[in-house]
Amino acid sequence: MIKNYFKVALRTIQKNPGYAAVNIFGLTLGISSFLLIFLVVQYEFSFDKQHADWQNIYRINNELQLSSGNYKYPTCTSALAPGLQQAMPEVYDYTRLSGGGQQVVIEIDAEFFKEDELFFADKNFLQFFDFELLSGNPAEALNAPNSAVLTERAAIKYFGTTNAVGKTFKANANQVTQYNVTAVLKDLPESSHIQFELLFSNETLRVNNDNNVLFNWNGDGYYSYFKLKEGTSEARVLSTMAELKAQNIPEDRQNMFNPEIIPLADIHLHSNLRNEIVPNGNIDFVYIFSAVAIFILVIAGINYMNLATARSAKRAQEVGIRKVLGAVKNQLMTQFLSESIILTGLSAVLSLVIISTLIGPFSGFIDRSIGWSAVLQAPVLLVTLLIVLIIGFGSGIYPAIFLSSFRPVVVLKSKLVPGMGSSGIFRKALVVFQFAISIVMIIGTAVVYDQLTYMKNKPLGYEKENIMLVSNTNQAVTPQIKTFKTELMKFAGIESVSASLSKPGGLRPIIFIRSETVVDDEGLNLAGINIDLDYFNTMNIEVVEGRNFDPNIPTDSTQAIIVNKKAVQELNMQDGAVGKYIDVQSFQGNWDRKQIIGVIDNINFEPLQRGTESCFYANFFPVYQHFYIKLNPGMVNASIQEVERVWQEFAPDQPFEYSFLEDDLNSLYQSEEQLSQVVIYFAFLAVLIASLGLFGLASFSTEQRIKEIGVRKVLGASVSEILFILSKDFALLVVLAFVVAAPLAYYLADWWLQNFAFSVNVSVLTFVLSGLGALLIALLTVSYKTLAAARSNPVKALRSE
Repeated sequence: MIKNYFKVALRTIQKNPGYAAVNIFGLTLGISSFLLIFLVVQYEFSFDKQHADWQNIYRINNELQLSSGNYKYPTCTSALAPGLQQAMPEVYDYTRLSGGGQQVVIEIDAEFFKEDELFFADKNFLQFFDFELLSGNPAEALNAPNSAVLTERAAIKYFGTTNAVGKTFKANANQVTQYNVTAVLKDLPESSHIQFELLFSNETLRVNNDNNVLFNWNGDGYYSYFKLKEGTSEARVLSTMAELKAQNIPEDRQNMFNPEIIPLADIHLHSNLRNEIVPNGNIDFVYIFSAVAIFILVIAGINYMNLATARSAKRAQEVGIRKVLGAVKNQLMTQFLSESIILTGLSAVLSLVIISTLIGPFSGFIDRSIGWSAVLQAPVLLVTLLIVLIIGFGSGIYPAIFLSSFRPVVVLKSKLVPGMGSSGIFRKALVVFQFAISIVMIIGTAVVYDQLTYMKNKPLGYEKENIMLVSNTNQAVTPQIKTFKTELMKFAGIESVSASLSKPGGLRPIIFIRSETVVDDEGLNLAGINIDLDYFNTMNIEVVEGRNFDPNIPTDSTQAIIVNKKAVQELNMQDGAVGKYIDVQSFQGNWDRKQIIGVIDNINFEPLQRGTESCFYANFFPVYQHFYIKLNPGMVNASIQEVERVWQEFAPDQPFEYSFLEDDLNSLYQSEEQLSQVVIYFAFLAVLIASLGLFGLASFSTEQRIKEIGVRKVLGASVSEILFILSKDFALLVVLAFVVAAPLAYYLADWWLQNFAFSVNVSVLTFVLSGLGALLIALLTVSYKTLAAARSNPVKALRSE
């Protein structure tokens, strides 16, 4: 019996190849899109689960409660993790990383390599985490001072082979010049939030500083992980850390120490803090991708349901004859469901073939490492099977019930009027639902694009075009900075040169300051930006009150500072800040008196996802990580060559590395740009699938009304009048879909834009243009069939009457 059902189903598909092709094409697009996004979502949720005890591992974060706001970091004091283990037996292991973000130059046989993906790690790091070793002993690799562990990529880069254990190299980290390679790791999986190329032992820090450096309650710079026994509540851990805070943190630093914990598996999607090891993912993007995948799959399923019920008239007599010959309702339903499952199954097989081909380019497009082998893994195959069953039954159940319910007496007398009654209303509701989803995606695409354009083009308060950044590795040029700048300025293509410790969008120190105008005796915490005195001229930053730094005034390099307007407000100096004094705490704990000589606007040196901080600019100390070189737009290439020549002259043993500020700033919005591209791509597919279904319905509708069209033409109706009659019903459905979609689209757009401190306003024009675009697409979709019907010869339609 089942074999017979499938035979009939295959014959029906062969008999109606156009109908089958429309359904298979639509379902294939929908399933392929869903599976592609499923692979991305699965990848995002796979982070950090390669470790055996991942469910028991937590990281300690810290929150600084400052006057300008609360700031969370993924690091804490070096003493907290060992203190927690000592206070709680349930914490049965811990490990720490430190020293992230610094740069070293590796020297091997007079050849130099710059490395900035490095950390110092505890002895047990390679036992705590299950990173795969190619060679070396994980229990001993980080035991001794001056030990180093390389990834296979770093080993090949430095030594030309992965057989590097026992080899040595020189580096300038922490005044140690000789390191011994004790292990080589297999390249770390990309699905790990911990990424590095080089590990030094924390014992190196202890030997070169003091024994207390690894057990110090001051400072904040250790990525600390611990393992917690199953069944232990997180609340108990937080309570214990609060007790440790009360016992070990001085009263004046209590606001700087507010630790939290986060499960290892949650870090990638739920932690996007300052100073993360690598930029993490975003759970909101996962939600958006998942919603898009479900939307597209639903649209594809609706297409099948719509077209199947629309074809009911053509199959009505088949149902009548089968019933007369003894077929019961359950048998007919099984027959129609079999057809639905076969169509969906064929589409699923085609989808697996398609995504096997596309997953490589697609994963590169969204910057994810997903290989084609992932397509054949159990989760994907299981989801594909579920899709076949859900869409096969879900999309086929209503047509099966509807078609199997025909009364043979009625259909064999040709009294069934297609498109009328509940099936017609149901089809219209499905079309409205389809296009409502499509319009939501069109509006969402427009909003994401507008926000991305806004972030890239928003005036930031400083010049970002034609600013070349040169990395001052190891402070190589700092002792000769004046001569270096003078030499560069001799070239006509270079307009200005400056230097800074940090760069826009990067990290900067938080400095504790005091002022007589601040009521709070504890003072304030401001972002301190260390610059040389030509910085504002080079970056074209306007001083709105007071004056700029002047290299000809000796005290400007030691006693002068410039603050932004937000700092003026927090300092309670609205009546005039210029000329007033504040006390700045140095990194050694000393207090230095500084005079405010100028005020600038609240320029956006932070990414636009975050608000502008209160800050001040000063020449604290001669430490600069970046040179800012303003180039003549017409001489960029020649200027780059000149800068490299001068660099090689001043720092021949240091690598020359540069970037452009505009590119660096745009990279801050890489995830938003990827989201924009993906949403545009899948919004197009959603509209295509919905239009495909609409085309099928238009074909059926015009075919059923061909005699009506013939009568109207005989009575004098013009082509344009008939075209209007046939198209207006579809147009009304799209208008209704827009009414349904607009509130939902506005809610979703507003929810997403809340992730940004600076965002566009959702424009009414965006909604109107999106609605008109959907209407135009719908009319163009149905126009081919309706125009052909309107131009048809009425004689052919009426000759049988």
